[in-house]
Amino acid sequence: MQPIEVVVDPISTTLVIAALVASLAAVAFAWQFSRAIGGELGAAFKWVMLGTIVFALTRIDDVLKVSGAWARFGVDYKRVMWQPHSALVLLSWIAIAIGFLRMARTFKTE
Repeated sequence: MQPIEVVVDPISTTLVIAALVASLAAVAFAWQFSRAIGGELGAAFKWVMLGTIVFALTRIDDVLKVSGAWARFGVDYKRVMWQPHSALVLLSWIAIAIGFLRMARTFKTE
């Protein structure tokens, strides 16, 4: 078995870690907001928070990818991880969209 050549992109790794930190900060602020506002709007915002949590999980996956960890583990990212990663990104945005839809319905006047 030949050793696996791992390419590490330090700038991308730093940026993805920063995106992970930012998404976790967004979750913390979303939690505070949903508790402070309460009611239908707070409940709707919890969907946005859920989507942001799932999105943060995809940032962890990206850190493992751009830091070369998946390659060191012998995982062929494109073959094994790309579809689950993309599915999680889709789920995160669906949850966020549901949250915004529920917020829009809360303020709809008819």
